[in-house]
Amino acid sequence: MIASRVRDEVLERVGQRLGGLRLHVDEVVAGIQRVRLSSRLSRANHMEASVYLVGDVLVDAGFGHSREALLPFLERRRLAAICLTHHHEDHTGAAGALGARHGCPVYLRNPGRRHEEGLAALKPYRHLWWGEPEPYQPVELPAVIADRHHRLWPVPIPGHSATHTAFHHEASGAVFTGDLFISAGVTAVMSHENPFDSIASLRRVADLEPTWMLSGHALAVERPAALLRRKADAIEQAAGRILELHARGLPPAAIVWRLFPRGRALDLWMATLTAGEFSRGCLVRACLRHAPAARGAAARGA
Repeated sequence: MIASRVRDEVLERVGQRLGGLRLHVDEVVAGIQRVRLSSRLSRANHMEASVYLVGDVLVDAGFGHSREALLPFLERRRLAAICLTHHHEDHTGAAGALGARHGCPVYLRNPGRRHEEGLAALKPYRHLWWGEPEPYQPVELPAVIADRHHRLWPVPIPGHSATHTAFHHEASGAVFTGDLFISAGVTAVMSHENPFDSIASLRRVADLEPTWMLSGHALAVERPAALLRRKADAIEQAAGRILELHARGLPPAAIVWRLFPRGRALDLWMATLTAGEFSRGCLVRACLRHAPAARGAAARGA
């Protein structure tokens, strides 16, 4: 326990010293400010983080290493509420400090499940890339979040996280999607994810026919419904193929190589770097673990 705590503190200091923080603000949708946050490490990983200001409401709270840039930027702003798309450390880094400083609630869906998904003890790469988020006390999401001029409607989107929520902006039709969509096609996932829930969540957001999709990692896509449905279809087809190959006796590693013959070196590198927490192998195992037939058998056994 002591050795683990010392390791985490060392990684936190290394990440902070690497620094190179950048904060850039733009208005990608009328009335909505996007605040793009990055460090040297996150830029090397091609993964900056974004938070959004919708009137007096903040959507997401950056990553731990970005606090020293985000807190001064918001110092003179009035925040009525902070809405988190999910509890992962690259979205909650300044939630505790901002909630305390502005005296506002920090909303999160399923707050009782926030310590799942590797967050009770972050793996070293997550400490290094994003930093440790400050503790905060989340409040369960209300049916609607409103300030003087804006209304945000929460839309549950489990799959990537049990706490995952999209926020549909009533006035513009934009939807804030957190990590629902990072890139097109069938990609590697984290070990805790449920691909079948993600398929349903992608289609749920597509059915809103949003004007814009604003992600937690700077992606802004106009009229994204077709893109979301294509990704849902691609994951569904891959999941079906995974179950078929498994029924024929192929082990997960062989299924990965059969379905994803390209990018083996990168996938192996990511699996090694993340101590097995993120890879296409995780996708295959998640499909087998969460397949409707497997869940039905487990329920009957209980």
